[in-house]
Amino acid sequence: MASFLISFQVLLFLMLLSVQSSYVFASSAAAAPGKEAETLLKWKASLDNNSQTLLSSLWVGDSHCNWVGITCDKGGSITNLRLRDYGFKGTLHSLNFLSFPNLMGLHLPNNSLYGSIPSHIGNLPKLTELDLSKNNFPGNIPSNIGRLLSSLSILYLHENYLTGPIPISIGSLHNLSRLVLVDNRLSGSIPKEVGMMRSLVMLDLSVNYLTGPIPASLGNLSNLLWLYLYNNNLSGYIPNEIGQLASLTTMQLSSNNLTGVIPNSIGNLTKFLSGFLPPTLSNVTHLESLQLSDNHLSGPLPENVCLGGQLAKLTSKGEHLGIRWDFLRNFIQEHLDNDQGQLGSLITMQLLSNNLTGVIPAFIGNLTKLSTLYLFKNKLFGSIRQEIGMLVSLTELIFFDNNFSGSIPASIGNLTSLSTLYLDQNMFFGSIPTSIGNMMVLSLLYNHLSGPIPSFSNLTHLESFQISDNHLGSPLPENVCLGGQLIYLGAINNNLTGLNPSSLRNCKSFYIVRLEGKQLTENISEAFSIYPNLNYIALSNNNFYGELSSNWVNAIV
Repeated sequence: MASFLISFQVLLFLMLLSVQSSYVFASSAAAAPGKEAETLLKWKASLDNNSQTLLSSLWVGDSHCNWVGITCDKGGSITNLRLRDYGFKGTLHSLNFLSFPNLMGLHLPNNSLYGSIPSHIGNLPKLTELDLSKNNFPGNIPSNIGRLLSSLSILYLHENYLTGPIPISIGSLHNLSRLVLVDNRLSGSIPKEVGMMRSLVMLDLSVNYLTGPIPASLGNLSNLLWLYLYNNNLSGYIPNEIGQLASLTTMQLSSNNLTGVIPNSIGNLTKFLSGFLPPTLSNVTHLESLQLSDNHLSGPLPENVCLGGQLAKLTSKGEHLGIRWDFLRNFIQEHLDNDQGQLGSLITMQLLSNNLTGVIPAFIGNLTKLSTLYLFKNKLFGSIRQEIGMLVSLTELIFFDNNFSGSIPASIGNLTSLSTLYLDQNMFFGSIPTSIGNMMVLSLLYNHLSGPIPSFSNLTHLESFQISDNHLGSPLPENVCLGGQLIYLGAINNNLTGLNPSSLRNCKSFYIVRLEGKQLTENISEAFSIYPNLNYIALSNNNFYGELSSNWVNAIV
C-alpha cells in the first residue's frame, strides 16, 4: 500500500509538472509577438537618424503586424520581413534573430546596410528566403550557412562587397533553387559541393574573382535553367559533364581564362540559349541567345551555326522577342555567310571587334526584325547595300572603324525608327544623303564625304552631330538645331564657308562645340548666343571677330 501511495504521488507530481510546463510554454509563445516588436524597435534605434525617421512613418500603430513590410501568422508571430528600396543605413547585429522563431522570409535588398552578415542569422530555422542584395555588406559569407539555414530555397547576396571563398557548407542547402552571388569580391575556387544542390534552377556566380576550373559536379544539377559564371578568372577546360544539364536554357562563361576544346556534349543541351560553337550546335533547336564575349576564340564559325538540322527555322518563344546573336570582342575570323540570311527572327546582331572580313551580304535585307546592328571594329569592305533600307525595325546602326567605301545609300532614309547612326572611320565618299533624318546621334567623321551639308528637315531630336575630317562645304544648315536639343557639334577640318547665326541661337543645349581648322569668317557675337550649359568650345584657326560672351568665355580653347 505504501508503495502504491508513493507511485501515485510521483505520478501526480509528474502530471502537475507537465501542466506547469505547458503553461510556461504557452505563456512564452503568447509573449513571442511582443518580444518580436521590441526587437524590431531596438533595431530601428540602432540605425541612423534618417532611417529611424523613415521607419517611424512606416511602423505606425499598436500592432506590429500592421506595420509596413511585416507579415504575421494567425498567432501574431512575424513570418516575413520585407523592407526593400528604402536606403536604411546601419547593421544587422542588433537584430536578435532568436526573437523570430517563425520567420520564413527576410528581404532587405537595395538598402545601405553594412557590417558583416551576422552569424546568429542561423537562428532562423524556418527561413526559406534570404535576400540581402544591393547593400554594403563586407567580409565572408558565414562558413556554416549551409548547416544553419537548411530550409533556404532562395539566397540572394548579390551586389555587396563580400570577400573570401564560397563556403563548402553551401552544398548542404538541398532545397535551394536560386543562388545569386553576382558582383561581389569572392575568391577561391567554385566548391565541388555546389553540385549537391540538386534543386538549383539558377546559379549566378559572375563578376567575382573566382579561380580554378569549372567543377565537373555541376553536371549533377539536372534542374538548372540559368548558369552564369562570366567575368571571373576561371581556367581549365569546360567539363564534359556540362552536357548533362538537360534543362539548361542560358549559360554565360565569357571573360574567363578557359582553354581547351569545346566539349561535344554541349550538343545535348537542346534547350540551350547561349554558349559556344561546337559542330553539334545544329542540335540546339531552341537557340535564342549566343554570347561569346571577351574570349580568345579563333577560326571560322561552324558551317551549321545557322544552317543544318532545324537551326535555320528558329523562332521566338515565350517572353523572348526574337533571337539575340552577340559575338562580342573575340577574334573570330570569318566571312559573313549568305546562308545565314534564313535567321529572319534576329533582333540583335552584334559582331563588333572581331576580324570579320568581306562585304555586307545580300541576306541583310531579310532581317526585317533587326533592331540593333553592330559591325564596328572589323575589316569589312565594299559598299553598304541598298538593302539596308529594308531593316525597318532598326534603331541602331553602328559600322565605324572598317574599310567600307562607296556612297552612303539613300535607302537609309527609309529607316524611320533609326535613332543612332555611326559610320565613322571608313572611306565613304560622295555627299550625305538628304533622306537621312529623325536621328538623335549622327556621326560621319573621318571619311571622304564632300558636297554641301543637307538642310535636314526632320532632325528634330538631334543631340550629337559629328562630321569632322571630311571635305564638306557650304555653311552649316539653318536647321541644325531645329529641335533645340543639339548637345555636341563637331565639324572641324572641313571646307565650311560660313555659319547661320540665326540658327545657332536656337542651340540652347550646346555642351561641346568644335569648329576649328577651316578659317571661318564670322562675327562671333552674332554667331553665338548665350549657352548656359556650354563646357567646351574650340574655334581656333578661323577668322572670327567680335566680342566673346562672358557667359562661356572660360569654355573656349
